[in-house]
Amino acid sequence: MRRNWIYLSGTERFFCMARRLLYPGASNPHKESQTMTPRLRSFLPALALPLAFAGACATEMDPADDIEQALEQDNGGLTMDDELPMFGEADAFAAADEDAVDAPVADALESDPDVVAMREAPDAALYGVTIVWGQMPVDPDETQPRNWSGAIRINRGALLVRSTIRFEDGTDRLLPRDNPREVRFTSATRPARDGLRLAIIDPEPRSDEPLVIAYETADGELFSAPVAALVDGPIVEDVDDRGNRVVAVAIRRPVDVCEHGFLAGRWHKIGERFGVLRGRVTDVDGNVLGHMRGLYGVRRNGEKVFFGKYINRDGAFRGLFAGHYGDGLFAGRWLTRAGEHGRLGGHYRETLPGPRVGGHYLGRWAETSCGIDVGPGRDVPGETD
Repeated sequence: MRRNWIYLSGTERFFCMARRLLYPGASNPHKESQTMTPRLRSFLPALALPLAFAGACATEMDPADDIEQALEQDNGGLTMDDELPMFGEADAFAAADEDAVDAPVADALESDPDVVAMREAPDAALYGVTIVWGQMPVDPDETQPRNWSGAIRINRGALLVRSTIRFEDGTDRLLPRDNPREVRFTSATRPARDGLRLAIIDPEPRSDEPLVIAYETADGELFSAPVAALVDGPIVEDVDDRGNRVVAVAIRRPVDVCEHGFLAGRWHKIGERFGVLRGRVTDVDGNVLGHMRGLYGVRRNGEKVFFGKYINRDGAFRGLFAGHYGDGLFAGRWLTRAGEHGRLGGHYRETLPGPRVGGHYLGRWAETSCGIDVGPGRDVPGETD
């Protein structure tokens, strides 16, 4: 049975390409034997492994055709079987995860008595925040560095640093902390992006004054927004005309213990109306829980749909993501073998213009029991919640 190109492992794809090189124009094993030269026949034992993948390498496999057919199937033709870790595509996920170079931080203020008291307040609200700054999309020809050194502040409560994102020795570091409402750091990019994953404790969530997070450098305030607005979806603030910007998103932690967090990665266009997705699934503090691989595109009836398979770091099946997208937004359901388990939603944008169109996506996911609004829901055509 012909297998879909987009679901082959990296090893299978390699041998499919090798097979085409060894047997140019061949469409079946009989023709392959006719097209082999005597010298190639002498290497037949060495070719046993590539030939073992012949069943996966159907004639003239076209990824765009495969995606078009898969989109018409339930759940994009994805299975609920376990997989190899990272689907056997560590290199591909390394490229998709280039923004996920996190370094965990043990924040000394975590045990500060005042911070502990705020966390234990009966009405305290907890938030997870990811904030990233830099050139997006990256211009590889950029030669002028930008200094992002400054401070992130909130107007009440406490900020705790969970991890740094893409910080490099020599230019990027956290500065000593003595104020729970402020995180100071040095950061420089050329061209690239840095960031922080933060936890916010709000001891007075019912206050009439909104909880606000702001980012200030020597050039002035670059970003400011109510945390509640970040919960509704990522906010992007352009800094200059060279593509430098600040992006931030938040999720409110539920009181009850349940699974929730962020998902992020890359999409890449394969055909005129189709493409593939790869990315990571993390908890609210940015710890990688697993990976997602899938596809997106326009069905014959005009529906814009996406499907992704989520596995944990060991390759065990964790669920299918299925939903709709449009106008920079996506929303969908988290399905397990037992049925619908949760929701997901977020934003996507093009960051690789030109013939190899592609970009990034960033969103949130949560179990239904969390009671978290992951958005954008009804704002996406085709979604009802």
